[in-house]
Amino acid sequence: MMEKRVPIKFKPLYTHLKNNKLFYVYHGGRGGGKSWEIADFLLIEGAKQKHRILCCREVQKSIKQSVHKLLSDRIAALGLGHFYQILETEIRGINGTEFSFAGLLNHTVESVKSFEGATITWIEEAQTVSAFSLSILIPTVVRTSKPMVIMSMNPKLPSDAVYSQYVLGERDDTVVVQINYTDNKECPDELIALAEQMKADDYDQYEHIWLGRPKEIADGAIYKAEFEQIKRENRICKVPHDPNLPVYTSWDLGILDPTSIWFFQVYGKEVRAIDHYEANNEPLAHYARILDEKKQQYGYQYEKHFAPHDIAARDLSSGVSREQTMANLGYRMNKGARLGVEDRIEATRQFLKNCWFDAENCKHGIRALQNYRREFNDKLEQFKATPVHDWASHSSDAFGEGALNINKMHETAKPKPIPQLKRSGWMS
Repeated sequence: MMEKRVPIKFKPLYTHLKNNKLFYVYHGGRGGGKSWEIADFLLIEGAKQKHRILCCREVQKSIKQSVHKLLSDRIAALGLGHFYQILETEIRGINGTEFSFAGLLNHTVESVKSFEGATITWIEEAQTVSAFSLSILIPTVVRTSKPMVIMSMNPKLPSDAVYSQYVLGERDDTVVVQINYTDNKECPDELIALAEQMKADDYDQYEHIWLGRPKEIADGAIYKAEFEQIKRENRICKVPHDPNLPVYTSWDLGILDPTSIWFFQVYGKEVRAIDHYEANNEPLAHYARILDEKKQQYGYQYEKHFAPHDIAARDLSSGVSREQTMANLGYRMNKGARLGVEDRIEATRQFLKNCWFDAENCKHGIRALQNYRREFNDKLEQFKATPVHDWASHSSDAFGEGALNINKMHETAKPKPIPQLKRSGWMS
């Protein structure tokens, strides 16, 4: 085997037995050499002692979509052709080491048990892995003695499961390393030239593609233009509650999904989103208690509460509607009209033109609106008409309910002006 020079940022992989860490997350932009270095480590480690190594990603329709080819190339580059046997769908070492390759998307809690016994797991393209896939994979692959899970990714969104849980999560069991082309001494001159050209032409895109900074707004985001305008006008800032104005709430009520609530104050055409709340698997009494607590703590004086039309539907077991349940809890809900998704989207576009957001209180809701998007059709190479139903849907639908009812919100007193603060960027 040829002598291997290990870049300093990848040395934690080689000292994993001393580190007492379970997860190793490598994130950053293009050209950092993440995949090559991780592949080299796995091949060297697999040659030292017997391992069962699982290489997985969210979607793998064929072996061509895996790192099988990369590992095969690195076996030749490292001079390990005598040690590893490269088969069509797996790689085997003469000491019993095995590399297997799998997609996670279609696995269930039961079928994922086939991964038991993996001593090292490499999750590649980890930015695409769902929270559900993580929830069934991780408990399965950490059952061996001294397991190791490596994740490599070019971040897409701050809300992506691996990025939010492991990069932003500040976990004690995780080593997090950011690696970019600027750290890679072997980065080809052609790639460096491309990066520097994008840096000059489109710095925001350069930060995302080459420095691995997650996008604030998803590709296909429905309200992309509106939030770009909001950014230019610095309308995500400190928006204090005004005791002279009533508070309106708009809801998206979930049964198995989260329930989201927005809190608004309105003066003239100016809409102030002062607060936001979202929770999952909680009874309606929980949300009534949240309203009570905010009223007591912040002095919110509620005027009206807007909910979707299905709040009037009766529960099959109790025969009582959620509208009646909320009334029994002290909150009379205003039932919305039965309108289509596009009606809500168009109303939201108009609503956003005059909306100011409190950066801290509405952080999750803002992120949801920025990431409410249409699904991309790979075959037709265009976005579908129907929005994606995911974590961003609930807050976006709740906001849309407020937009549809803007004409029912009216100021009743002279408000305090929003402080005009100069800011260099969103939520800064």
